Amino acid sequence: MHPEAVELVLKLLGKVPMDYYLLQEDWRNRTDGSFGVFDGRTIAGITFRAQFPNPRGPEFPMARLFETIDAELASNRFVVISLAVPGGWHMYVIYQKSLDGDFQGVSKQMNITEQKSGIKSQIIRMGGTDILTYEVQTAT
Repeated sequence: MHPEAVELVLKLLGKVPMDYYLLQEDWRNRTDGSFGVFDGRTIAGITFRAQFPNPRGPEFPMARLFETIDAELASNRFVVISLAVPGGWHMYVIYQKSLDGDFQGVSKQMNITEQKSGIKSQIIRMGGTDILTYEVQTAT
């Protein structure tokens, strides 16, 4: 898990400036990590929550995962998702549901923005995956 997707969510929500890279700078060249690193952590008024750490495979609660993503999108919240790529994993920010019912996402690495479609079908092929959701904290 690399923190670029968390930073992207913070930027999309206007919680940090576009030149904010503190999480990546703190991360440096770590190769370990998971969404659990951000579970319960509040950054710039956003509290993140890791969900669906279940083992992938036939017992994975796929319907519940998709219901959760749908509910987050319906509440105008982004969802960070981990998808398999050659050589490992990459994080994307799901930002909407397409007309065909699949999810659309985006990723930002360095100066490259990558659009991603077909996310739902990839999750099914993978046998499930974990997500990172968030809540905006209100001032008291």
